[in-house]
Formats: sequence, C-alpha cells, structure tokens
Amino acid sequence: MIDVAFTPEEARALPLARTSAVVIDAVRASTTIVGARAVLPVATVEEARRRAASWRDARVLLGGERDGEPPAGFECGNSPAEYTADRVRGRTVVFTTTNGTRALVAVRAASAVAVGGFVNANAVAAWLTSRPGDWVLVCAGEKGRFCLEDAACAGLLVGRLQALTTGRSLSDAARAALTVWEHYRDDPRRLLAEATWARTLAERGRGPDLALCLTLDAFDVVPETLDGALVAGAAAGSALRHRSSSELTLPEGARHNDPILPTGGGDA
Repeated sequence: MIDVAFTPEEARALPLARTSAVVIDAVRASTTIVGARAVLPVATVEEARRRAASWRDARVLLGGERDGEPPAGFECGNSPAEYTADRVRGRTVVFTTTNGTRALVAVRAASAVAVGGFVNANAVAAWLTSRPGDWVLVCAGEKGRFCLEDAACAGLLVGRLQALTTGRSLSDAARAALTVWEHYRDDPRRLLAEATWARTLAERGRGPDLALCLTLDAFDVVPETLDGALVAGAAAGSALRHRSSSELTLPEGARHNDPILPTGGGDA
C-alpha cells in the first residue's frame, strides 16, 4: 500500500515496523537536508547545542530554526542557500527544525527512513520502489497541523510511484494528496502563493528559498537514516548529478526578484 500521513501525529499511530517512510518538509528542511549531504537530526535546540559542543572541532555545523529563524548561536538557519558546498564539505550538520526533525523522530520505528521533497522526487520514488513492504509519505506539517505544500509534494510522489509500479493500492490519504498535487501541477508557483507557511516566509524576505524548494528533481540523492544520522546516497539508475543548494536554479522563467505573493506580499 501507498499511504500518506499529513502530520507526524498521524504517523505515530501507524504500524511502521514493516514500512518504509519518507519524511517531507518541502519548505524548507527537505531541500536543506538533501543539499547538506550528512545531517544529524535532533528534536530540540538544547540537544542540538549539546551534540554540536561534543565535537569540539570544525567538523560539525550547527543549523536549524524555530519559527523560521535560526536560534542564537547557530551557524546556519534553515535556508538551503546557506548550505553551500564549501561550507558543508567534510562536516556533519547537527540540525533541528520546528517541524521536519519532529517528523523524523516520529518515524524512527520504520524499517527504513528517508527525506524527500520536490527537489529529489524522482530519486525518492526510485528508492521506495526498491523497498519491500508498505510505503508511507509523512508530511512534517506545521506545528501539528496540515500543511499545503507538504501535502502537494506527497501527492507528486504518489503520482510518480503510480507511474513506476503496478498493483499498489492507495489509502484515502494518498488519494487526497494526489488530488492536491493535481490541483497545482500545471502552476506550482500558485501553490507558494496560497500556502500559509510559504506566504509567511515570503513576507519575511525568504522568497528565494521558496523558488529553490520548488525546483523539481534537482538532486539524484536520497538522504537515508543510518545509525541516527541522515547520509545521502544516489538513487539507483539516476543520471542526475548532485548539486549543492547554492547551485540550484530557479524554475524556468523565474527570477529571484519575481513576486510569489499577490500584490502586497513579499518577494520571491
């Protein structure tokens, strides 16, 4: 079966032992994690500081956010553009976010856990099709509530999985997510104009991050959990090369100063 959990709380109620889970925090943690290559996700700001301090050298980078902004003392926030190739090379990112890392904690019981977004959708679909058992796409949501961009991304993945496999049934939630994606498929930028959290980020001047997060299939890597950390591996058969977040290009025809919000909103 292909299933979708729209919040981490829904995921905790699922039988995960024989299930492969993909966590989706489309704006922005999924994009940041995919670009960072080696990430140690933790639940709290305090734990992140403690873990980072235990390294006592330059091999660790402390990153994350609360309510969209980096906590005091963090080297990076949750903008994928901050995690350049030069900055992350040879370093493990100790990472905590309001929603994404909570979702990762919620699915620890799954047989395999990966991170997906718009930026690595093809790679994630290929990774899932190589996994036995059921598949669940877990939306990080927004503080325990439904999040439109995560649901749309889950629907995109449901559609990709349907194209790659036969005989897999869809849960009601998976069908609902697919319907959300089909509503925005022909104009994904409209999703950013209508999604509450995307609008909030744009109003705070984070519009360029939104365009990066909506870049389809920019990466051929799938960050997968290994001993509690997320380590990026290439999807089997992928012809795409890995790019750092700083190398991502905007959707065709878009510019960094294009408006994403209707008149009176922020900049893209």
